[in-house]
Amino acid sequence: MFKKFVSLKDKALSKGLEFAINLKIKEFGEMLNLKLDSQNKTIELELMLLGEKEPLNIYVGSYEISEENGKFYLTAKNIKTSREWINIVAKNYLENQKFEIPENIAKTIKIIA
Repeated sequence: MFKKFVSLKDKALSKGLEFAINLKIKEFGEMLNLKLDSQNKTIELELMLLGEKEPLNIYVGSYEISEENGKFYLTAKNIKTSREWINIVAKNYLENQKFEIPENIAKTIKIIA
Protein backbone atom coordinates (compact mmCIF):
# COMPACT_ATOMS: atom_id res chain seq x y z
CA MET A 1 0.00 0.00 0.00
CA PHE A 2 2.82 2.43 0.92
CA LYS A 3 4.64 1.79 -2.39
CA LYS A 4 1.44 2.53 -4.31
CA PHE A 5 1.03 5.85 -2.48
CA VAL A 6 4.67 6.78 -3.15
CA SER A 7 4.22 5.91 -6.83
CA LEU A 8 1.09 8.10 -7.08
CA LYS A 9 2.86 10.91 -5.26
CA ASP A 10 5.86 10.68 -7.61
CA LYS A 11 3.61 10.72 -10.67
CA ALA A 12 1.76 13.80 -9.43
CA LEU A 13 4.99 15.63 -8.61
CA SER A 14 6.46 14.57 -11.97
CA LYS A 15 3.49 15.98 -13.88
CA GLY A 16 3.76 19.25 -12.00
CA LEU A 17 7.49 19.47 -12.62
CA GLU A 18 7.03 18.62 -16.31
CA PHE A 19 4.55 21.45 -16.67
CA ALA A 20 6.77 23.95 -14.85
CA ILE A 21 9.93 22.98 -16.72
CA ASN A 22 8.23 23.05 -20.12
CA LEU A 23 7.00 26.58 -19.35
CA LYS A 24 10.55 27.65 -18.48
CA ILE A 25 12.25 26.10 -21.51
CA LYS A 26 9.58 26.56 -24.21
CA GLU A 27 11.75 29.11 -26.03
CA PHE A 28 14.62 26.70 -26.54
CA GLY A 29 13.26 23.16 -26.31
CA GLU A 30 10.89 20.70 -24.72
CA MET A 31 11.00 17.97 -22.12
CA LEU A 32 10.66 14.46 -23.47
CA ASN A 33 10.75 12.49 -20.21
CA LEU A 34 10.90 13.07 -16.49
CA LYS A 35 11.28 10.51 -13.71
CA LEU A 36 11.11 11.62 -10.10
CA ASP A 37 11.96 9.28 -7.22
CA SER A 38 10.82 10.89 -3.97
CA GLN A 39 12.25 8.12 -1.77
CA ASN A 40 15.78 8.55 -3.12
CA LYS A 41 15.28 12.27 -3.87
CA THR A 42 16.49 11.95 -7.47
CA ILE A 43 15.22 13.30 -10.79
CA GLU A 44 16.03 12.17 -14.32
CA LEU A 45 15.15 14.40 -17.27
CA GLU A 46 15.43 14.14 -21.01
CA LEU A 47 15.20 17.40 -22.97
CA MET A 48 15.23 18.04 -26.70
CA LEU A 49 16.83 21.42 -27.27
CA LEU A 50 16.33 23.39 -30.47
CA GLY A 51 19.13 22.82 -32.98
CA GLU A 52 20.36 19.66 -31.24
CA LYS A 53 20.40 16.26 -32.90
CA GLU A 54 20.35 14.26 -29.67
CA PRO A 55 18.43 14.80 -26.41
CA LEU A 56 20.12 16.22 -23.35
CA ASN A 57 20.01 13.81 -20.40
CA ILE A 58 20.06 15.31 -16.93
CA TYR A 59 20.42 13.49 -13.62
CA VAL A 60 19.80 15.29 -10.32
CA GLY A 61 21.54 13.24 -7.63
CA SER A 62 19.49 14.81 -4.85
CA TYR A 63 16.86 17.48 -4.44
CA GLU A 64 15.10 19.24 -1.64
CA ILE A 65 11.68 20.89 -1.55
CA SER A 66 11.36 23.65 1.01
CA GLU A 67 8.65 26.10 2.03
CA GLU A 68 9.25 29.71 2.97
CA ASN A 69 6.52 32.25 3.62
CA GLY A 70 3.90 30.08 1.91
CA LYS A 71 5.99 29.54 -1.24
CA PHE A 72 7.64 26.29 -2.28
CA TYR A 73 11.15 26.00 -3.69
CA LEU A 74 13.15 23.22 -5.33
CA THR A 75 16.89 23.02 -4.72
CA ALA A 76 18.83 20.62 -6.95
CA LYS A 77 22.19 19.11 -6.03
CA ASN A 78 24.71 16.82 -7.74
CA ILE A 79 23.55 17.63 -11.27
CA LYS A 80 25.10 15.58 -14.07
CA THR A 81 24.28 15.85 -17.77
CA SER A 82 25.22 14.19 -21.03
CA ARG A 83 27.10 17.36 -22.11
CA GLU A 84 30.36 18.19 -20.36
CA TRP A 85 30.03 21.96 -20.80
CA ILE A 86 26.51 21.91 -19.35
CA ASN A 87 27.89 20.09 -16.29
CA ILE A 88 30.09 23.15 -15.70
CA VAL A 89 27.15 25.54 -16.17
CA ALA A 90 25.00 23.43 -13.83
CA LYS A 91 27.67 23.34 -11.13
CA ASN A 92 28.25 27.11 -11.30
CA TYR A 93 24.71 28.40 -11.81
CA LEU A 94 22.10 25.77 -10.93
CA GLU A 95 23.30 23.59 -8.07
CA ASN A 96 22.11 24.68 -4.64
CA GLN A 97 19.99 27.50 -6.12
CA LYS A 98 16.37 27.78 -5.01
CA PHE A 99 13.84 27.73 -7.83
CA GLU A 100 10.31 28.78 -6.98
CA ILE A 101 7.68 26.18 -7.76
CA PRO A 102 4.58 27.70 -9.44
CA GLU A 103 1.66 28.21 -7.08
CA ASN A 104 -0.67 25.70 -8.78
CA ILE A 105 1.97 22.98 -8.45
CA ALA A 106 2.81 24.05 -4.90
CA LYS A 107 -0.83 23.43 -3.93
CA THR A 108 -0.48 19.83 -5.13
CA ILE A 109 2.75 19.44 -3.18
CA LYS A 110 1.02 20.68 -0.02
CA ILE A 111 -1.69 18.05 -0.43
CA ILE A 112 0.53 15.06 -1.17
CA ALA A 113 3.84 15.88 0.53
